[in-house]
Amino acid sequence: MRTLLTGKLVFGPHDMTADCTIRNLTAGGAKITTSLAAGLPPEFWLIVVRQNTAYRAAVAWRRGEELGLRFEGQHDLSEPSRDPALNVVRHVWRELAAR
Repeated sequence: MRTLLTGKLVFGPHDMTADCTIRNLTAGGAKITTSLAAGLPPEFWLIVVRQNTAYRAAVAWRRGEELGLRFEGQHDLSEPSRDPALNVVRHVWRELAAR
């Protein structure tokens, strides 16, 4: 589905974040733009604040500031989780949702 949503990327050993624009979103992946496209690792989290959702994403392709993502997991951030990897992602989401 073609769309324009604001997203947040969470990545790296120090839980860095970057803003992105979600240009296309489907159940299996997304097309995003971000000024940090060249510096992103092959896997990271994509937070869609409006949907209360985080996707575990892998880069399928890169073209300049555009990235094609393949989703490897989806998590409802409003629901409790026992996955410790989601703690930082949930913290970032809460800060964004409070704005």
